[in-house]
Amino acid sequence: MANQFEFLDKHFDPTDIPEVAAQTAYERFGNYPNARVSTVIFGIGWTVLTDSIKHAVLNYVNGGVYGNSAYATLDMDRNQWNIVLTGLQFVNATRVVVRGRAEYQIDEYNNGSVFVKAEALGGQLLGDIVHLETGFGTWVQEVKLKNSANF
Repeated sequence: MANQFEFLDKHFDPTDIPEVAAQTAYERFGNYPNARVSTVIFGIGWTVLTDSIKHAVLNYVNGGVYGNSAYATLDMDRNQWNIVLTGLQFVNATRVVVRGRAEYQIDEYNNGSVFVKAEALGGQLLGDIVHLETGFGTWVQEVKLKNSANF
């Protein structure tokens, strides 16, 4: 059965190893051949990540600001949550076409932020996450994959 975090799961790898997360980001292009960017969050537990999103929504609804690494606001129509996740490690893969051939670059970031959009049910409840966009972070390194003809 699908849940509200199904979309986010495509942008997550439970590893602590940047090269493993980079491989996951690279492989996502196979499922989304028209995509130009693939972001994968790693180095954090799934429950910690999803709980931070839930708490951000609760913080907004309850009017409090509690110690959390995620912050939520509602759009003007109260139909969509705009959530900022902070303090993350992630890899960001970009694809460009050079002379008709796809080329990839994957960069690792830490202390980063990503932006998540989710449905707002009844203007207060967290619905399905529908979009993830890379924000910013401290660049660590370009990640080279082993056994990949494109790198």
